[in-house]
Amino acid sequence: MDNLNIPASHNTPQVVYDPDSATFSMVGTSIPENAGAFYGPVVQWLQAHARDLPDDCTFIFSLPYFNSSSLKAIYTVLLEVKKAIDMGRNFTVNWHVEDQDDFMTEAGETYQDMLGMTINLTPGSPMM
Repeated sequence: MDNLNIPASHNTPQVVYDPDSATFSMVGTSIPENAGAFYGPVVQWLQAHARDLPDDCTFIFSLPYFNSSSLKAIYTVLLEVKKAIDMGRNFTVNWHVEDQDDFMTEAGETYQDMLGMTINLTPGSPMM
């Protein structure tokens, strides 16, 4: 399996799959000029590898802010996770939300409703 390790920048989150902990994480601000160009390789990686990830894989999303162009791109990432779950994978999705961040809470709930999958709204930032 190819590694996934995209370092964070000022405008983009860090995206990493850690095989030792079976954890996929997307952490940081997402305001890329071209969300499709940034998230395309992430979606392609998931399309190629999601079925090979262990059943106890946890997907962590901790995005303190994202712009409107990232909204659809993040949906596309979550859609690939949903497809794997629909094929019988037992993945956990955690959506980290800072206290009283109504926008991120609503975003997590909206993705959950749109995709028809369980997304755990988790307070605070993940311990990475």
